[in-house]
Amino acid sequence: MTALKKTTPGPNLADIQGLIIRGYTHPCSVHLLFKFSSKPADLTSVRHFFKALMPHLQNAEDWGPLKPEMMLNIGLTAGGIAIVRSDLNVYNSNFSTTFKRGPWDVNSAQLSLGDYGDGDPSKWWNNKFANEDVHCIVHAYAMNPGAQDSIVDMITTAAKNSKGTVTELLPLKSKTGRLEQYPLIPSDYIHFKYRDSIDEPDLNDNPAGTDQADLNNFLIGYSTLPNPIPGPLNGPEAVFAKNGCYNAFRVLYQDVVTFDNFLEDQAQQINPKEKDTTVEWIAAKICGRWRQGSPLVLSPDMPEHDTSKSTDFGYEQAVNNDSQGLRCPFAAHTRVANPRDEPVDAAGSTLVPRILRRGMAYGPPLLDDNTDADRGLIGLFLCGDISGQFETLYSWINTNNFSDVFSPDFNTQDPLIANRSADPIGNNIDPTFTIPMANGKNVVLPVPGPKSTGILPQFVVTRGTAYFLLPSISSLKGIAEGHIPK
Repeated sequence: MTALKKTTPGPNLADIQGLIIRGYTHPCSVHLLFKFSSKPADLTSVRHFFKALMPHLQNAEDWGPLKPEMMLNIGLTAGGIAIVRSDLNVYNSNFSTTFKRGPWDVNSAQLSLGDYGDGDPSKWWNNKFANEDVHCIVHAYAMNPGAQDSIVDMITTAAKNSKGTVTELLPLKSKTGRLEQYPLIPSDYIHFKYRDSIDEPDLNDNPAGTDQADLNNFLIGYSTLPNPIPGPLNGPEAVFAKNGCYNAFRVLYQDVVTFDNFLEDQAQQINPKEKDTTVEWIAAKICGRWRQGSPLVLSPDMPEHDTSKSTDFGYEQAVNNDSQGLRCPFAAHTRVANPRDEPVDAAGSTLVPRILRRGMAYGPPLLDDNTDADRGLIGLFLCGDISGQFETLYSWINTNNFSDVFSPDFNTQDPLIANRSADPIGNNIDPTFTIPMANGKNVVLPVPGPKSTGILPQFVVTRGTAYFLLPSISSLKGIAEGHIPK
């Protein structure tokens, strides 16, 4: 669970949705998408939908020794807000341009997200509905499958009782079509067999703090800093958004077959006599952590139990210095996503943006008879500034040019989750991944061989993305009751 470090009297936790402050560990979750009718005459019915959900809306207060058996949180896109709070005139408001345009916008978001080929926004949600149809998301959490069925039934019944004004959107080609958490074992691992959600900012609620992990960089209405400033900060939309947070919601298909085959093929080329060990070595170098969680900077030679969840380390510090990338390659996923103390100089900023991440696997684990099944990660990336935090980090993932440690001639990419360009050389992208070696004989993946194309495969494909605001409890109650705060 993400901690909230108390330094000064903080925001009212009873008015903040729990998902923002807490890293829920409920074993069951479903993330339901909805479209609202835009007819003014239907607004009353839409409000009844919200009213039915209020009893299970979870705030950020400490729930004590017993977790709620079932609970939910709610997010709204700019299009959804425009319907339920038309008085805010969202598209002409102080909400950020990034939030209003959405993640499919080719002139802003896609310059950073770079969703190409099968992950192009025109193909999102398996073409079962349009991107602009997504107005609302309900994150439902439960302690067991029975409780999950109960809360999902409550939510969908509320939608059905809305007289056709609230329509559930079913994005997956699965039995239910819903984005359901799959109970992988162990539960904190993903389909690529990595331990997940280890490194999260320890939230500090000092409104004048300068640390990028401070709560004021995530919660709207408190920051006194110029970069980023979670907003809007003025007008009636600022009243609506205060105590809220943005959620860059992303559904990422993981091509486990391609990933596993890549590791096997590369290990065969590098060291066939110790193939299994080499598979794990390559997987660790690609990620920056061993698959059980140990960071390479602290455990360069093998995974260790004592470091399996370690987060207190850097790349440039005197102890365990890795300024040459001999322990953790510069382009490794965890090093790109959080360079820590590594020198950064991107667009004139030396700050390393942070995001709060809530992720869970969807789809069944890979078996011999289900290689074609849809499986991957449901990612909730929480931030106060979508462009300055989430999109900035994603641009670093797709183009490693934010630090002097990278070559100025060809930009490398995060080898694990970056979107491969259709023409890497033409876009000045290095299509390979270099593992620096102490003997100077660097390993460059893919290693030439009978199954090598010379280009890193696409391991992750975007299935859908939406930008939501997680409003305050009071704002959601205002929607349900038809009350507009002054």
